Parts: sequence; structure tokens; C-alpha cells
Amino acid sequence: MSPRAIRRLVLLVVSVIAGVVAFYLVPPPLPEITRGEFWDEVSAGHIRKIEIYDQAWILSQSTARGEFRTVFDKRKDAGLADELRSRGIEIWYSASPPGI
Repeated sequence: MSPRAIRRLVLLVVSVIAGVVAFYLVPPPLPEITRGEFWDEVSAGHIRKIEIYDQAWILSQSTARGEFRTVFDKRKDAGLADELRSRGIEIWYSASPPGI
């Protein structure tokens, strides 16, 4: 086998191993729910805290349905934090400044 063929084989093996490792280490995305479903969970009292991630997603966990995500729109959701806080829900911000 030529040195070039050996390098290609090693590169192929390393790539396959890296792909397998990444497949098992990267968690699957959270299930996405609609805004209507989100408000149903809030109204039912199933949500205690939310995380606004990068001003693009709301990440949370419902006591009824488990972890989920839903879309966050900075303009449309300008009063969302105040509304949720008035219901006793904690708000956390990550990967972005807290100013909405």
C-alpha cells in the first residue's frame, strides 16, 4: 500500500470515528410546541421557569409534558417576561443580553 493510500485510509477511519462520537455526544433537539400549547401549559400551572435562549427560543420544562422549546420573537414578545413573572414564573436569559 502506498503512503498516500494509507493516509486516506487513516483519514477515513478517523472521520468515521469522529462521526460516531458526535452522534452519541450531541443531544437531540428538544420537542417543539406551538405558542398555543405553550400558553396552555402556562395557564395550567405546569411551568415554573423558562429560559430565553439567544433571544430566539423559549426553553422550558412542563410538569405534564417534559422539556420543550418554542419560538421567541423579540418584537412580538416584548411584554412576555412581565406577563410570565406576574404568574410566578422565573425567567432566565442565556447566550444573549437580558434586555428585550
